[in-house]
Amino acid sequence: MASSSLPDACSDRDRSQCEDTNADALDAEAEALLADINSFDLEAARKRVQEIDSRYTGLPRSRETYHEVPGNDFPPVRLAGQAAAVQKDEEPLPTVRSGGLLDQLRGEVETRQRAVEDAFERVDAAKTSLDRRLRAAFEYFHDLSTQLNYLKPQVARNYIFLNADDAFRNLAWLEGFADFRTQAESDGGRIERVTFGYTLKGGGVRIIERAGHAVERLRQMLFDLGLRFECVERRNRQRELELGTFTVSDEISVQVVWRADFENRQVVIESRNLERFGFASCRVPADAIGPELLDEFGRLVLGKENSFRSFVVR
Repeated sequence: MASSSLPDACSDRDRSQCEDTNADALDAEAEALLADINSFDLEAARKRVQEIDSRYTGLPRSRETYHEVPGNDFPPVRLAGQAAAVQKDEEPLPTVRSGGLLDQLRGEVETRQRAVEDAFERVDAAKTSLDRRLRAAFEYFHDLSTQLNYLKPQVARNYIFLNADDAFRNLAWLEGFADFRTQAESDGGRIERVTFGYTLKGGGVRIIERAGHAVERLRQMLFDLGLRFECVERRNRQRELELGTFTVSDEISVQVVWRADFENRQVVIESRNLERFGFASCRVPADAIGPELLDEFGRLVLGKENSFRSFVVR
């Protein structure tokens, strides 16, 4: 019996030693775990997580600084827009007070802009008014030439040529016309020029002789005045011009141009052979162009008594 109980006693003793060894190992592990917990660096762990996250998502590493919130184990999450909003809330922009320098400058700008707009509107209205008046003049001249082309009346006017006693007399209306020209559409498309032209014809001719260089001078003058003529030249053996014999018909071409001067709000009237041989020019106010002035001009064309000169700008 004694020999059989000895192994059991040994087994109990070994079991007790094993249990003591296991307890010591557990205590050592617990102490090591506590040491790891005490030495754990929370900030380093966060940075490591961010590095791993940016490596696999392709996002740039955040430079945002986060603060601990009591009672919360995780850092707050902020979006870029939210961060900007927070920054704006933290640093609000200063408000500009009314009545300051900027308001004064804005007021001056608005005043000048209104002045420029008003001036532009006035100029545009004046140009539009002048366009209407020139259009009325064209319609008057067109109607006048139509009536005179049918009636072909006598024109009570004599044209003295080269200061000679033999003037162009007994002239009658032959044919007339009216035309106008407008601006480009980009400039407003308004009428800028009205042309009234006609021809007076008599029954006679005149013979004029000139020698040497005077031949060319007379030829140029007849051409400038728009007179119809023929010239027979006589040259010597050296082909030098000795004499020119001119046959001039009693036919006078008259042209009158009414040109708009939008800047000065006037109409410039430029004429050739209107009342006498040669060129003349005068101005009339745009506001004066109406039925009365046009009738006086019509009487002037026919050589009748008129008061057209009373409308001319002095």
